Amino acid sequence: MVSSVRKPRSTAGIQERALLATAPRGGGPGAKRPMSRVLMIDDARLFQMLEWSLLRRAGCDIVRVGSGREMIERARRDAPDLIVLDAERPAADGTDCLRSLKSDPALHSIPVLVVTSPEGVVGCSDAGADATLSRPVAPGALDLAFSFLPRVSRRLGRRRSTRLPVQIASPEGSLRGRIKDISRRGAFLALPQPLPLRARISLSLSLPLPSGRRSVRAQGEVVRQVPQDPESHLIPGVGVRFVEIDPRSEGWIDHYVEEGVVDEGGPWEDPGERHGA
Repeated sequence: MVSSVRKPRSTAGIQERALLATAPRGGGPGAKRPMSRVLMIDDARLFQMLEWSLLRRAGCDIVRVGSGREMIERARRDAPDLIVLDAERPAADGTDCLRSLKSDPALHSIPVLVVTSPEGVVGCSDAGADATLSRPVAPGALDLAFSFLPRVSRRLGRRRSTRLPVQIASPEGSLRGRIKDISRRGAFLALPQPLPLRARISLSLSLPLPSGRRSVRAQGEVVRQVPQDPESHLIPGVGVRFVEIDPRSEGWIDHYVEEGVVDEGGPWEDPGERHGA
C-alpha cells in the first residue's frame, strides 16, 4: 500500500525536489543522459513488484547496486533523479543509509522513496524519506515514483480518446469491446459487464497509422472497474494496465497517441449490442 505518512515538510519538499530532479546535472549542457536515472538496491523481487520494467521501456536508466554503501557512492557519481531504498533488506543498511543520503549536502536534494514494513513507515519518514511504500505494495504504486520523474510521467501519461474495436481473451471467455482511451501504459475498455479486478487478459487490436494498419497484442491486468449504472454518465468497462507488450507495439501506440488519425473503426456503439457480449 502507499503510505500516507509524511514528514511535515514533505508536501513542499517533494515538489521542490521533483523540479530539481529535472535540472541538468554533471556533464554540462552538451552531455547526453537518459530521460531520468533511478538508483535502487539490486533486488529482483522489488524490481518486479514496482514494475520498473515500464520505466526502463520509457527510456529511464535503472542503476542497481548491491549495498547501502555502494548506493551512496553511486549517488555521488551518477546524480540520479530518484533513489529507491528497501529498508527491510540488510544489505541496504536501511535508515542508516537514508540518514547518510539526507545529511550529505551534495545528495540531500535527491528524492528518496523507501519501501518498508507498515511498522517502519514512521521511522523512515523521520530519517528523511520523501515518501514511503509499505508492504504489501499495491498495484499502481509506480505512480508515486512518477511524481518524482515529471518528464517520464508526462510521456507515459499521454492518452488518446478513441473507439477502436478490441478482441479480449479473459478467464471469463472471449469477448469484444471498444477502447475508450489508450496510452503506452494501458487502456480503458468499454464493456457491458466489468471483468474481475486483477484478472489477466490478452488484448488484440488494429491501430490505424499513416503507414497502414498495425496489429497490436498485449497482456494486461484489470486494475479498475466501472459497472453498468443507468443513472451514471460513465461508460461501463474496465481499466487495464499493460504488463507484457513488445517494444514495437509500444512504439505504434506512441505514434497513434501523438499523431492524429481519422480512421478509428466506425461510429460508437454499445459493444454488447453488436457482439452479444
